[in-house]
Amino acid sequence: MELRGRTVIGIVCALVAVAGLVGGALGGGAGTLTVERVDELPQGQGAVAFANLDPDQRATFENAVTTGEPVQLPNEAARNEFVDPGYVRYDGSIYRTTVSS
Repeated sequence: MELRGRTVIGIVCALVAVAGLVGGALGGGAGTLTVERVDELPQGQGAVAFANLDPDQRATFENAVTTGEPVQLPNEAARNEFVDPGYVRYDGSIYRTTVSS
């Protein structure tokens, strides 16, 4: 059986599409955010103010605080402030933020 150019291109495109779907389903995204309330910041650490997060970050953070469960990050850029400094000041409390793949 001989495959012609269009058939090969169609097969390759289908394989790329399936690989993308499988990668996304297996956690190939930006990761998950977990938050934990802490009593105080460790010596020398800073915290980002909740108001300084972008709207996607604020929604993700509030979802994690409300549910107490890890929450999927909407995109790679949403991780930045949750990784460094790794703490958020929110509603009079301090939360340690952890991002996992």
